[in-house]
Amino acid sequence: MARNALITGGTDGIGKASAKELVNLGYNVIIIGSNEEKGKAAVDELRQSAPEGHIQFWKADLSLISEVLRISKLFLSRFRHLDALILCAFQMQPKRKITSEGFEKTFALYYLSRFALIQYLDSAIGVKGETRIIDFATPGQNYGGIDFSDLTMEKNYSAMNALKRGSFCNDLMAVEYSKRANNRQVTFILTWPGTVRTGIADSYPQPLKSILKLYMRLFGTSPEKIGKISAYYATDKSLANSRLKIFHKMNEIKLGASRLDSNLAQKLWEKSLQIIQVSL
Repeated sequence: MARNALITGGTDGIGKASAKELVNLGYNVIIIGSNEEKGKAAVDELRQSAPEGHIQFWKADLSLISEVLRISKLFLSRFRHLDALILCAFQMQPKRKITSEGFEKTFALYYLSRFALIQYLDSAIGVKGETRIIDFATPGQNYGGIDFSDLTMEKNYSAMNALKRGSFCNDLMAVEYSKRANNRQVTFILTWPGTVRTGIADSYPQPLKSILKLYMRLFGTSPEKIGKISAYYATDKSLANSRLKIFHKMNEIKLGASRLDSNLAQKLWEKSLQIIQVSL
C-alpha cells in the first residue's frame, strides 16, 4: 500500500527538497503552496527526477484557517491514512500583516495552520499504522512568553518577535500533542534545520535583502541536505512511536523548563481550539 505524505511549503526550499526525497522512496506526495506557478514548476521538476513518482500540487493560502480546513477535507476525501505530515510553510513578515480572518500573519501561518492541520486531519493520523509529524521550527530557544491578550501583536511587533512567538507556540504544541496522542501510533518530530539557503529573505527591502541572502549563501545549509534529513525523520525505524523527538539537524536536543510548562501548553492548546472553531 502506498504511503502518503502531505508537505506544506512544498513548492521550494526544505519542503520541495523533502518532497523529492519521499517521491524517490515511493511515497504519494502532495505539496501545498500559495503560488500556482511555483507549484506546477515544482511538480515538473520532481517528475523529471522521479518519472514514475506520484506527486501532486494543491494550491492553498494556509494563513487562512478556512483554507486549511478545505485542504484537510480534500485529503480525507481521497485518503484514509497519512504517513508523513511535514510542516514547512513559513514567511518572514517585515511589517505586521493581518489576515482576512483577523490574525497576525506569522502567527496564522507559522503556528496556527500547523495546529489546525493536525486537528482537522486527526482521523487519518496514527490510526492505520504510524504517522510521522515533522515540524520545522526553531525549538529550544529562550524566546520569552506569549501575550494571550495581544495575539495580533498590536504592541511591539517585529519580524523577529513574531518568529520567536511562533517558535514558542510550536514547542508548546509539540509537548502537548505528545501527551494527548499517547494512544496513537504517532511520532512528533520537532526540528530546527539551522540557517538554510532558501528564499526566506525575499520579502525584505534592500539592502537588508541582499545582506541576508549573502549570509545564507556563506553560512547556510543547502535545502537538499535538509531534505535528506527530513526523509530520515520520516522513515527511520529507530524513531518509531517515540511520541516526541526534538532535533537540531541530526542531533537530538532537549527543551528547557519554559517549553515544558504543561499549564501554558494546555492554555495555548485550548485557546487554539477556540480560534480554529470560531474561524469556521
